[in-house]
Parts: sequence; structure tokens; C-alpha cells
Amino acid sequence: MIDTKLRGAMQPYFNNIGYVFLKCGLKPNVITLIGFVIGILSGLFTSFDMRFLAFIALWISGLLDVIDGTVARLSNNSSQKGAFMDLIFDRMVEATFILGFTFLMPEGYLSYILFLISVIFNFSTFMVAGSLFKNAGAKSMHYDIGLIERTETFIVFSMMLFIKDYSFYILTVFSILIIFTGIIRFIRIMKYVTE
Repeated sequence: MIDTKLRGAMQPYFNNIGYVFLKCGLKPNVITLIGFVIGILSGLFTSFDMRFLAFIALWISGLLDVIDGTVARLSNNSSQKGAFMDLIFDRMVEATFILGFTFLMPEGYLSYILFLISVIFNFSTFMVAGSLFKNAGAKSMHYDIGLIERTETFIVFSMMLFIKDYSFYILTVFSILIIFTGIIRFIRIMKYVTE
């Protein structure tokens, strides 16, 4: 929800950063790949309880996740390949972060499993909505707005890093909100396909 609400206000700043990347000659898919690798490092840092490095890597990865699409649009270089790489790499960064927490605090395995189930469900409904609903935005496919989006995930992951004693509770509540988001989208899809 934060992404949707603040993107318009923040986009001029992202455009400025995007122009710097364009001047450096970086292609959108290269930026996506760099963001992915840095996001994976966040999970690795988490597993070794290097919280500050994990936090920095996580948010740099998130920034690059925005900049790759910005550069693609500024250079008229958007592609479905890049859009799908972006979607898949995003989920892999999230899964790797949780894997890092699994090594760090294995006793929270039930909250990690619940999170992964919620992401699978929510992402499945997101992809179905993307294929069913007409794309009216600037992205390569219909981007269905949800209660929980990428920025909320990064905020929750950051809270888990710095409020470690409550990380299982934080993640469990967050997973329930993700499931709720998926249920809302699932209902919309079912109404759409039965009309």
C-alpha cells in the first residue's frame, strides 16, 4: 500500500537516480541482477547476525528494485523479460532473507513456514490477476494493488532485524496480513471470472 500511495510523490527522485544510472550505461536488467545479488547478501548477513549490513543490503536491493523499472521506462527499454526477472528475483530475495533468519533463529520455523505459505498464496493471486485484468499502468503487466506490497515487507524485515526477540510475532502478524491481501484479490478474481 505504501508503494502505491507514495510512488507518485517519490518518482521524481527515482527519475533523478535513474538518469545517473543511464549516464553510467547500466541497462535495466543489469540493475535488476545487481539488486538481486545485494538482496541475497542481505540474507547471508542475516544468517551471521550482521544486522546493520543486512539492513543496508536489504534497502539498497529495494532501491535498485525501483530504479531498474525507472531506467527501463526512461530509456524506453521496458520488456516482459525484465518484468518477470524482477518479480521472481524479488521473491527470491524475500525467501533468502527468511532463510537467513532460519539459520540465525531456527526455533521460529513455524513463523517462517507460515510466511512462505502466505507469499506463495499471495503471489499466485497476484500473477493470476496480472494475466486476467487489463493493464492500465506503466508496468509491463497489470499490477494489482494490495494491502501488503514490497515496502511493507522491507519494513517488517527491518523490524525483525532490530527487534529480534519479537521477530516471530512480527512475522506471524505480517503473514496473516499477506494472506488477507491474497484473499481479497482471490475474491476479486472469482467475481471477475464468474461474470
